[in-house]
Amino acid sequence: MKQEKEHIDLTAVDRQSKAFFKGGKFHWQRSEAEVWANLQARMDAQPKGRSLFIDFSPFQWVVAASIVVLFALGSFLRFYSITVETSAGQHFMTELPDHSKVNLNAQSTLTYHPYWWKINRLVQLQGEAYFEVEKGRRFTVVSTKGITQVMGTSFNIYARDEIYKVTCITGSVKVKSPLGIETILQPNSKAEIQPDGKINVQTNIETFPEISWKKNIFLFTASPVLHVFSEIERQYGVKIETRISNSALYSGNFTKDQNVDEILGYICPALGLKYSRISGGKYLITKQDE
Repeated sequence: MKQEKEHIDLTAVDRQSKAFFKGGKFHWQRSEAEVWANLQARMDAQPKGRSLFIDFSPFQWVVAASIVVLFALGSFLRFYSITVETSAGQHFMTELPDHSKVNLNAQSTLTYHPYWWKINRLVQLQGEAYFEVEKGRRFTVVSTKGITQVMGTSFNIYARDEIYKVTCITGSVKVKSPLGIETILQPNSKAEIQPDGKINVQTNIETFPEISWKKNIFLFTASPVLHVFSEIERQYGVKIETRISNSALYSGNFTKDQNVDEILGYICPALGLKYSRISGGKYLITKQDE
């Protein structure tokens, strides 16, 4: 009887297989809906990841929101900045939050953080400026080629291209090179950071040539002639092209009440040069024999 039952079961399976491959369906012991329900139950029984739920009280939410607001406000106060720029031919006097004064020469840029000023008196300078600093905590001027620090004094900084020089008028001034080399200047002394990072100091100098630009007077003593032409470009907003070397040195001066043609008219012949006007605000400098 046992063998007969097994034979009957196999026959039934064979009939179901043939029916399936002809497009029919298996006749399962459980219905299709029951199979899917069982599978869903097993999936639901799998352990789930934990969810973190923080139940803050209204007071705690207020505290958290206050912290976020204070952080945002602190960031704003710390990084908000004011930038003062002068264009070619323009001089401009600006006053800092502590009433320190800065006189900017042409084509210069000064940046500072007004809301952070009581914590850190720091400005960034590119170009040239004369400072009259009110007494107080340390005052720092940062430029690409050097750093100057004072407490309360007056001084001039020239920071253009590869040149960085500081002239102390009153008080004392600390000058620091990118290499960390430092020097302290006393009144009537000047420091210039060299390309190798060392600092060249001159004492007991006549300071007026360094700050005469404030009075629209520009003095030069054995200055490279290309440096002189660059200053003319800045003060008059013109373009000067040259076909000469920078080996020639010029000693002399010009004032802003003179025009460009008049200035070039006596600088060029003294150095064996000549100039021509290419257009309204553009000049060309060449050797006289060209």
